[in-house]
Amino acid sequence: MLKMAPSQHKLVVSALCIFGLSTAFVWSRYYKSAAFERPFHFSILTFLFSGLALSAYARYILGLESSSYAPLSNGDASPKSFLADILRSPLRFRYLSPSFALLLFCLVSRTILYWRTIRTIHCSSDGLQSFLPFLLIILDILDLRPVRLARHGHDTQAHAPGASSVLMKYALIALLWGLAATDTLLLSERTTGAICPAGPYIERLIPLAQLVTLALDALVISQIGKLRQGSQGHSKTWHLLGTLFLTSAGILAFLGIWSSIDRASFQWNVFLTWLAVGDLVIDSIAVTTGIVSAVYLLGYFHVTLLSLLLTTPSIFVYLQWRIMDGTMINVWSNWWGLITGVWLFWGAGILFHFGKAATLQFQSSSEGVVSRNRYGFYALIAFLLVFCQAIFLSPGGFRPTPSPIIANARSESDAWIAKAGKSRSLKDAVSEYRERYGVPPPPNFDKWYDFATSVKSPVIDTFDQIHADLLPYWGTLPSILRQRTTHLLEHPSLSMGGIIIEGGKVDISPHIHGTHRWMMDVTREMLDPFAQWLPDMQLAFNLDDECRISVPRDRMDAYMEEGLKARARLAAKQDLLPFSNAQDPPWMKEYLNADDSIWNEKSPWFSDQSKRQIFYEWISPTCPADSPVNKYRWWNRKAECPECSAPHMTNGFVSNWTLSGDLCHQPDLAYLHGVLLSSSAMAPSHTLFPVFSQSRLYNFADILYPSPWNYGEKVEFENNRSMPWEEKLNSVYWRGASSDGFAVHGAWQTFLRARFVHMPAKARMTVRAKSLFNLLPSRRDLFSIRSTTATPPSPPPSQTIAPPDNDRLAINVSFVGNFNRCDERDCRAEHITFYGSADATPPPSLDFQEHWHHRHLVDLDGAAFSGRFLPFLKSGSLPYRAALFRTWWEERVHAWRHFVPLDARLADLWPAVSYLSRGGSGGGSAEADEIAQAGREWALEALRKEDMQVYMFRLLLEWGRLVDDRREDLGFAA
Repeated sequence: MLKMAPSQHKLVVSALCIFGLSTAFVWSRYYKSAAFERPFHFSILTFLFSGLALSAYARYILGLESSSYAPLSNGDASPKSFLADILRSPLRFRYLSPSFALLLFCLVSRTILYWRTIRTIHCSSDGLQSFLPFLLIILDILDLRPVRLARHGHDTQAHAPGASSVLMKYALIALLWGLAATDTLLLSERTTGAICPAGPYIERLIPLAQLVTLALDALVISQIGKLRQGSQGHSKTWHLLGTLFLTSAGILAFLGIWSSIDRASFQWNVFLTWLAVGDLVIDSIAVTTGIVSAVYLLGYFHVTLLSLLLTTPSIFVYLQWRIMDGTMINVWSNWWGLITGVWLFWGAGILFHFGKAATLQFQSSSEGVVSRNRYGFYALIAFLLVFCQAIFLSPGGFRPTPSPIIANARSESDAWIAKAGKSRSLKDAVSEYRERYGVPPPPNFDKWYDFATSVKSPVIDTFDQIHADLLPYWGTLPSILRQRTTHLLEHPSLSMGGIIIEGGKVDISPHIHGTHRWMMDVTREMLDPFAQWLPDMQLAFNLDDECRISVPRDRMDAYMEEGLKARARLAAKQDLLPFSNAQDPPWMKEYLNADDSIWNEKSPWFSDQSKRQIFYEWISPTCPADSPVNKYRWWNRKAECPECSAPHMTNGFVSNWTLSGDLCHQPDLAYLHGVLLSSSAMAPSHTLFPVFSQSRLYNFADILYPSPWNYGEKVEFENNRSMPWEEKLNSVYWRGASSDGFAVHGAWQTFLRARFVHMPAKARMTVRAKSLFNLLPSRRDLFSIRSTTATPPSPPPSQTIAPPDNDRLAINVSFVGNFNRCDERDCRAEHITFYGSADATPPPSLDFQEHWHHRHLVDLDGAAFSGRFLPFLKSGSLPYRAALFRTWWEERVHAWRHFVPLDARLADLWPAVSYLSRGGSGGGSAEADEIAQAGREWALEALRKEDMQVYMFRLLLEWGRLVDDRREDLGFAA
């Protein structure tokens, strides 16, 4: 730094510290702050704060002494009049210069482009901000001119001799540094698999929009640098910049108001959550602090040095994230990753030296070679320190495997199964029930026990799922439960099917669409063998795939508390009664004779949320106030959130399947599942209605029951098609439809099934193959993959049964048929992306029994749970399951013992497949065979149709007690 007064030196050092800290702070919040998801709100607030701060600095710190510039007010004006003058100042166009117009255009344009980039962030390229120093050097080359660094107290009439050649040299270094930085981010990126659609769509232009945005940023920084280092009045420059930012805020506010004509945009622009407001204020203040300090520093330093201080914190913060999640050690263990890492640090040191030299206007120096290159040496030392950090702090080692998790799951599963069926008599079962659940079993428990033992049910004692589902309903009066059930059946437009049990006979409500009638027919078939032992009741079954009941956390806690009190009163009773013969008020029946006008009745308790994101209205309220979903928003649907999955994962694999379904610690899943982002048919309620559903999200309160789809054997494993593990193809197989949501406004690009089908091409890439410098696929891949993601479809089974090559893994996944859950634009985009062209013939559906020829079968959520999973278990192949929806059998089917659990982000899919498909030393093929056989044996023993009836019988005995007015007196005593 050049000589300056001590007080001035302190101000510059302070400004440097403030700039560095504010930049690092903002970058550290980039993924978690709701501010970045709202570029217009963020920019308007930031420009407003910056304009006020710069104008205030010009007035109160520097003073406006030039009468020709028309000061805002006299010296003794009140703060109120000062603020009014500042807000009026953008209207004084006679003071505006060409620089002002250029800067205004750049600021407004870059905000619009950034808004468009954020909307499809998954099509963006990370790390492009690292080319900012290169662009600024290019601008310097194009504009060689005399520069006056007035704050240093001397003028420089021209660049030093040879400055142009020096600039060219450093431009090359800056370009290579930008490439290394971008390449490092690309090599270490952990993405969700979000898809940028193929074909002529605007999303493909997002990288170009990023480059234009970067060029505009470079122009802004360059122009502000010229103003600060020019010959104009010092205070006038600050006030001009203040006016610039205030004018930009006003224009953007006008554009935001104009866009709010659309209803969806109006809701997004106006109805902000407190979390969003807090993030906007905090981050706007932080960015404003950085802008003001940067404007101050541009009077003392070359723009390249400031741009380096702006970009390096973002890269350093990113590297720290990747070090802590174990990614960087894998990148730097590859020779190419190590080279780019070394140049990333060394190049930064060289550019820092250039920034200092440029600030000195390339004046000759007596520094020696070592002294001139000391910053490069400092950077190399910094790299060695960071490299050591990566070695010692990376979790899980270089290549962790799920073997320890598998061993632990085996022992836990064996213990659960032994405990679940330990009762050997009715007396033992009653005693075990009281010990487990703290209350006596329901009336007719002996009939249930006789039924369960007659069909040889391996599960007698463990039905925690039922008690967890019903506990909140204990906190509601029986009469209210009956009234709410009747309300559901009185409004068939809610897509509810009714079952009426009276006098031991089962009837079906007449108000059911023909397309769903089969569900109630199968349910009645399930109930008939034990209906004579059930009390009179009416049941409302959800006919839609999606779950329905989402109760806010505070209300659910109140229900649970009251439920525990009610059960405690029951536990204290000595004389237990059987089911009552009648209720008061009785079950309503008038709706059974209603005409077709009943279909026009609308319930005020349910709202249509189809084709809308439901996460922040229907998931977040069910979570504790201090949970991650209520503390921050992971808005970047492209970037994986390691800490979001950390609670349920160990060394990159799911270790807690139950917790993996809890959305309260996973805010990033708001954009990664079709049901959460744009469901096909979602009509939820915040009220605790007693709705029986085949599956539900963890955070919903629907009562789970065995699915008619499985009981009715809509898809089933045919025993005569079974094959030994050794004869199965060593391949990953999946066929299906894009049914996990309705694709509108590009929502399909992050759906679970779409991400899965699109992933195989990326699975084959080595670290070297991901590099910007080698866009062609590497010949030495992690897998040797024969992908059939698009046409042509697989040959008939008779042609695919050949001696498998067990040393090679094949990937055989594809959508089938046309896309129909989408609007016209999205249907076309999906067709082009997955089938190659708009007129390509879709692969046809194959015989479901084709699955059994393959070792690795993947089960994915659709609009709700997938009905394939139970047949997969019975097949002897190895099921992999990626699901947020939970079903009745969750507690009895165990992850890593009967199937391979997958995180919904799918980052663990290929590591798991790679390990479990590989034989020999270091491979897990033997463990895969063991899991597959254990799943088959357990499914044939505990997931039969009889086991579904056992579960349903017990569930309805419990429910019959719940809706009885004397429920705190009912029970069975051995």
